[in-house]
Amino acid sequence: MLNYLCGVFDNEESLGYFMQTKKVLIAANGTWPNQAIWKPLVDCSDIVIACDGAIVQLLQNDIIPDFIVGDLDSIPQQMNVSQIEQLGITVIPMLDQDSNDLAKALDYCNNLGATKIDVVGIEGGRLDHQIGAYFSLCEQESNAILHLDNWTARLVPSEGLVLDSIEKGKNISLFAIGTVKGVTLSGVKWILNNEELLPGTNGLHNESIGGKIQLSHLGGHLLLLVER
Repeated sequence: MLNYLCGVFDNEESLGYFMQTKKVLIAANGTWPNQAIWKPLVDCSDIVIACDGAIVQLLQNDIIPDFIVGDLDSIPQQMNVSQIEQLGITVIPMLDQDSNDLAKALDYCNNLGATKIDVVGIEGGRLDHQIGAYFSLCEQESNAILHLDNWTARLVPSEGLVLDSIEKGKNISLFAIGTVKGVTLSGVKWILNNEELLPGTNGLHNESIGGKIQLSHLGGHLLLLVER
């Protein structure tokens, strides 16, 4: 547990340096994908972060997170902070209302220097919260991967992205959040070569031709959805 590490390192800077290669799993307070998806993510993670009320689902699945992050408004009344801390969980209150709990958790991952971030729990519940999860990636310029039952979603980094072994016929969709220039895409049925994408449906429903998919752009927020 990270509480033990906090006793070893004297300051957050040292702790962040130590955690630069850590894999972080964030559990948001929505519906999780099936266990075949989330269980390997838990097993491979070094750090687990609960977004506020997601602590309930984690504990129900016998998972004790290292941190709970958020404004703490979704924690059941019968579960107080002292009880949570007795489990060895570090509580990080972020009470401002200018961002959602996932954005706050992603921001905390940046502070920790995490290089791989996976997220579960963004499906179900209120539609505005579901949409907000995608915009959280843009807000924090995050490389996190959102894991849904049938899809994964992520931002395409400015340095580009290579996806190996995507099964032939799997659906691939791109959504520009703002103007994205210089979009190049190969390994799909309909390739793109230095195209400009605007918010809309012009990147919707492409298909893998099997094997490697390569994708790059010249700047902006480009959301990639890949069918499982």
